[in-house]
Amino acid sequence: MATYQTNAIVLKREDIFEADRIYHIYTEDFGKTRAIAGSVRKINAKLTGHLEPFNVIWVELMARKGGDLFITTALSHGSLIKRGAGPNQIALFSKMADFAIKMLKEPQKDEALWNFILKNFVEAREVPTSGGDDFLNNFKKGFINLLGFGDNLEEAMWYNS
Repeated sequence: MATYQTNAIVLKREDIFEADRIYHIYTEDFGKTRAIAGSVRKINAKLTGHLEPFNVIWVELMARKGGDLFITTALSHGSLIKRGAGPNQIALFSKMADFAIKMLKEPQKDEALWNFILKNFVEAREVPTSGGDDFLNNFKKGFINLLGFGDNLEEAMWYNS
């Protein structure tokens, strides 16, 4: 079983089974991937706090037969979202993460995209309540431009559906 270590942004988490979760993460070295963390919903789980959505983490992934990735270790560098963030900021971060998950189809290292996503999440911390929609639209345009679609959001969405 191979192990990999990289920095990542936790984009989303989903509960599975009794105490496990699947995490959608964007990694610096492998691009978008999904990984399973076992028993993280138990009260005494040590990984839980590190794997919160919108955390930047250092993560160790283990590949098992069948290609599934499992999170064996995670250490948080910190949260991208401000402590005490309001619902509008949380919604903006969630929309940005959902868009990234939808647009990225396979694991593929892309340094420019990693830097773009990280930079935009950091900048989103300072977006005023009324500026969320404009910021999100600019994020989407820059994102699809990096993917090679120019500024044609409709074409990019069709291609990735």
